[in-house]
Amino acid sequence: MRYSPGLMKKTTLDELSKTDRRLVEKAVAIREKAYTPFSHYKCGAALQDVHNKIHVGCNIETIDFTLTTHAEMDAINGMIKSGVYKLKTLAVAVQAGNGFALPCGLCRQKIREFATGPDARIISVNVTRQGNIRQISLTTIGELYPLSFTPDCLD
Repeated sequence: MRYSPGLMKKTTLDELSKTDRRLVEKAVAIREKAYTPFSHYKCGAALQDVHNKIHVGCNIETIDFTLTTHAEMDAINGMIKSGVYKLKTLAVAVQAGNGFALPCGLCRQKIREFATGPDARIISVNVTRQGNIRQISLTTIGELYPLSFTPDCLD
């Protein structure tokens, strides 16, 4: 599925494939395990690698915010530790008052580097404070990060 640049496609849990629903459910569930004593900004991520295995991650804060682990990075690191280096789809669940629940710039860089390409899908899940799904949107990493720095840039 290809989306117009800059356009997020809103969807519902029922409209997602079984695999995508599983990613959303796992991202929302792991979000509850996030360690956020300072910001209270919990984030969960679940990705599907090229072998269809699911890896999850949550954010883990420290008093020195520069050492904070982001959920997307945590999930990607888990995938890499399993010996796989490419992801097809990533779901990220965060509480956002309005708008979309999207990966930050640092995470976009890491996602793009380990994505199968610019068409790798991103499922953004905006949840309420109680963890209920408020909104789900679909896009690609290429749309979120169109002029990305990738290993191809080094050739």
